[in-house]
Amino acid sequence: MNPGIEVYCDFDGTVTQGDTIDVLLETLGDPKWREIEERWERGEIGSRECMALQVPLLKGGWQAIEKQLAQVKVDPTFAEFAGWCRQSGIPLRIVSDGIDRVIHHLLQREGVRVDYVWANHLNESETGELCLSFPYAPTVSGCSSGLCKCKIIDNGSRKLLRVVIGDGRSDFCWSTEADLLFAKSKLLQHCRSNKIPCVSFDNFRSIRVALEKEIGSLVQSGLAPMPAVGVVTTA
Repeated sequence: MNPGIEVYCDFDGTVTQGDTIDVLLETLGDPKWREIEERWERGEIGSRECMALQVPLLKGGWQAIEKQLAQVKVDPTFAEFAGWCRQSGIPLRIVSDGIDRVIHHLLQREGVRVDYVWANHLNESETGELCLSFPYAPTVSGCSSGLCKCKIIDNGSRKLLRVVIGDGRSDFCWSTEADLLFAKSKLLQHCRSNKIPCVSFDNFRSIRVALEKEIGSLVQSGLAPMPAVGVVTTA
C-alpha cells in the first residue's frame, strides 16, 4: 500500500557518480564533440540539439559503449533505497535527460528495479551508427531540453506527495514543481540562489531517513495509511 509518496529521480550525477554521457564522449567521441559542448555552455544551443549532434560522434556502436560503462559507478546506497521504496509501496521512477539504454543497462548491472524510466531513446543502425530520438521532448515554446521533466511530474498523482531528487541543470525546471525536493551539486546552488525550498543530500540513505520521517508525519496526520514493513514511524 502506498504511504502517500511517489519519487521522481534524475539519473546522471544523481544515481551515478559522474555523468555517463561525459564518460562516453571522453573515451569514444570524435574531438568535434567539444566544440558542440562549448556552444551549449555559451547558451547558443539547448541540451536537445547538443546531444543530437554529439551522440553520432560516438565510435564503436553499443558494444563499445557497454565496455566503457564498466567504469561508471553507481551510488552504493541507491540499490538499498530502491529496494526500500518497493518494499514500502512507493513508486520510484527515473526521469533523465540522458540515454535510455545506458540507464537500463546500469540498473540491470546493479540488480536494481524501478517502476519506470523516462529518457531519450538511443537508436543504432545495422552498421553501428548512433543517433538519439526524443520521445518526451518539451512541447512548450522556448524549452530546448531533450526531455520535459515538468510535464512528467505534472502527470503524477496530485493526491500523493511528489518527491524529486536531482543534481544538475536539467533539474532546474521542475525544482519548483516538486512537493519535496532533494538537491545536491549545481541544483543545490540553484535552489539556494533562487530561494527554492529543498533538502540537501549526500546519498540515498539520508533521503530514506528523511522520507521515513515524512511518512510518519503523514500517518499521524491521517493523510496516509500505515506504512509497509521497513518504514519507521515516529512515536
